[in-house]
Amino acid sequence: MSSKQVIKLGEESIPIFQLSFNLGSLQDLDSCLENADLQQHAATSRSILIQLLVSDTPFSPITHLYERFAAKFPSADIIGVTTAGEIHEGSFTAHRTVVIFSFFARSGLQVCSRACRAGEEAQLGLDLAHELLNAKTDMPIKGLLLYATNRRIDASGLLGGLQGKFGDAPLFGAGAAAYVSDGTLWVFANGETYTEGAVIVAFRGKELEIEVHSYLGWEPLSRSMTITEIAHSTSIKTLDGIPAAEIYEKYLGISDNERFFEHMLEFPIMIDRQGYLLARVPIMRETNGGLRLVADVQAGEQVRLAYGNPKHIVIRIEDIQRKLGKFRPEGILLFSCYCRQIYLQEAVNLETQAFQHFAPSSGMYTYGEFYGQGEHLYLHNATMIAVSMREGQEPQESASPVEESTLLPETKQMEMTSRLARFIGVVVEELEHANLELREMMQTDSLTGLFNRGKMDRLLQQGLEEMEDDNPLAVVMLDVDFFKQINDTHGHLVGDEVLQQTARILRRHTGEQGAAGRWGGEEFLLVLPHVGLNDAVRLAEQIRSDLEQADFGEVGRLTASFGVTAAVLGETTRRILKRADEALYAAKHEGRNRVVAYEG
Repeated sequence: MSSKQVIKLGEESIPIFQLSFNLGSLQDLDSCLENADLQQHAATSRSILIQLLVSDTPFSPITHLYERFAAKFPSADIIGVTTAGEIHEGSFTAHRTVVIFSFFARSGLQVCSRACRAGEEAQLGLDLAHELLNAKTDMPIKGLLLYATNRRIDASGLLGGLQGKFGDAPLFGAGAAAYVSDGTLWVFANGETYTEGAVIVAFRGKELEIEVHSYLGWEPLSRSMTITEIAHSTSIKTLDGIPAAEIYEKYLGISDNERFFEHMLEFPIMIDRQGYLLARVPIMRETNGGLRLVADVQAGEQVRLAYGNPKHIVIRIEDIQRKLGKFRPEGILLFSCYCRQIYLQEAVNLETQAFQHFAPSSGMYTYGEFYGQGEHLYLHNATMIAVSMREGQEPQESASPVEESTLLPETKQMEMTSRLARFIGVVVEELEHANLELREMMQTDSLTGLFNRGKMDRLLQQGLEEMEDDNPLAVVMLDVDFFKQINDTHGHLVGDEVLQQTARILRRHTGEQGAAGRWGGEEFLLVLPHVGLNDAVRLAEQIRSDLEQADFGEVGRLTASFGVTAAVLGETTRRILKRADEALYAAKHEGRNRVVAYEG
């Protein structure tokens, strides 16, 4: 366990400042440690955060690095994490160690870290939150940086223990990553290394400002599917009742081979969770045909396969200007999903270099990105998180516009892929619209516009399944009196108009409290969830009265007979419909134009 409880506060009026170094050798390390700018800022800052973003490196060199930095900057907090790629000054670099220095003048830091065993993730979150919130300082928490070994612990459980504890302060960060799928993952804090655990940094200060923006860029590709079964929170067993991995084989031809993970990275699963779009990247195909993920899913959620649209993945400099130009950050941290690096390949710098024009920008490629506020803390995939920091008041003037021409141009391949992505998007939208119309046609009576018999059967079955002792269900069956005479006297077209007007009256009365459908011929059915027998009788009487008083044009006046009943807990649709039909028959037998109720 590692924890620094001291909240360091400075009095000097210098701004936050961020410097990063790209280390590939001991000579690079020596140059970094002797850098004059570092020495100057260290001498005037009371809070220093040093982050070691490390490629495939064993523990021993990291211990050496820590000792060297701790000896040179004894008051600094030093944390680290393994990566699947490093970002230095806005550009991708591979198999290096990027060191990020953040200097604070009047703000404080608090670092907490712990190991974690399976099943203890939620408690770990609660323990970290308790430690941070009980620090002896009156400086408010303005943001939290979280690193965790997502592949080895349940990050959703960890976030569950943290959520709702820090007000509106944003939480951001990344899951430890590796260059190969079975590589070593770890996080580090002030001399302690964890292969299963988490490190969290609280940024405190009344004048500290933190702004976080997320960028996705993946768009829906397939039809909507339901997660019908999960093996655990990060494993989808079936989609629409079939093994989840078969979806990738069916739509994309991705079979179970040694390159399965590499191919899957480009086509994550998209989830709409409470109106927030989240991506989920499968990392392996399981032996049962399921999909193992980095982040959590829930049974019953609606998902789609997604594809990358380069036009949306690449972050335009004008978008950054619009979001950050007024904020004027003094340092930017970038956390981008590994799959974005794989997807963009030689154009990978297009999504990160633009940030360097606004402030020093460095970061890493991750196995999952943390971002959220309050009760809504999420583990993201396929996303880039940009964290901007500033100490002090907002500048009076916005930043000068940055020329778009200063950035790398898009490749021809990206241009072609963008056009193909647009084509796919439009086709998917058209197919969804056509499917919606088809579904409506399949469940709607073409003459009256009410639900047809098949749909009413399903609604009744659903209502019976959802019934509880304090949640009643009623059914009303009605029949237009002497309808055969109307057809014989005035013709079938007039008879159709009578049925259409009757349907309009039924629709007006049922509204949101139930469903109305044509049961057959001149017979209609109402299914009324959450409605008891007495209330159903009153509704039927209102409809009967309105029908009796309505003007049916050439036909003049007409009446209808009603049978009403309430469901009994656990009974079948056949039984309740039989009882409603018997009540309707009784209403006809007793002289028509009346409501008869049978209790279950």
